[in-house]
This record gives sequence, structure tokens and C-alpha cells, in this order.
Amino acid sequence: MQFILYCVCGGIGVSTDYLVYYTSVQAGMWYQGANVLGYLCGTLISFCLNRIITFKTRDKIVQRLAVFLAVAAVGFTFSAALLWVLVSYGSIDEKIAKLLTLPAVVVIQFMLNRRITFASKASLR
Repeated sequence: MQFILYCVCGGIGVSTDYLVYYTSVQAGMWYQGANVLGYLCGTLISFCLNRIITFKTRDKIVQRLAVFLAVAAVGFTFSAALLWVLVSYGSIDEKIAKLLTLPAVVVIQFMLNRRITFASKASLR
């Protein structure tokens, strides 16, 4: 059930990420720059929703946000590398390539956030 809630809340974040990414690319921004902007927007929304709805944590917000952003950096690095491979070597349109990166990043970040960011209160002393 927790993974389903994570996917719903994360889905809102991912939708935000892709909407910002798509709009930025359409406006002429380089796809990797658009990826940074979209990813950041989606990550912040995802943090807020997952903190309250999925993991029901209300303590240590600043510490959890810092850890969430560190986990997001891991996901972003994977996303940017995979996006680059798909666009540069797979000759896939950057808008489609971004969509292809999302499922793997969601799974990686769920596992890391569950174990680290939103673990028990004792984990963030």
C-alpha cells in the first residue's frame, strides 16, 4: 500500500517534472537544462506530498528535505545519464526519452527514500 501511495504522490511530482520539462524544451531550452528544472520542481512537490501522505512524517522537516534532495540527486544523475544515452545514442526524441527514464527512477528513489529519508525517527538523529 505504501508503494501505491508513493506512486500516486510521486505521480503528481513526476507529472509536474514532465510538464515543466516539456514546456521548457518546447520553449527552446536545452533538454538537460529542462531536465534539471523539471526534476527540481517535481522533487519538491513529491517531498511535500510523500512526507505527509505516504510516510506520515511531520518531524525533522529540514533534515528530511536535505536527505530527500540527496536521494533525488542520485535519481537525477541516473535520469540525466539515461536521458543522454537515449537521445545521443538511441536517437530518441528528447520528450519521449524523458518518459522512458521515469519508471526506473521512481523505483530507485522509492527504495532509497523508504530506507533513508522517511525511515523511523531514530534514523535522523
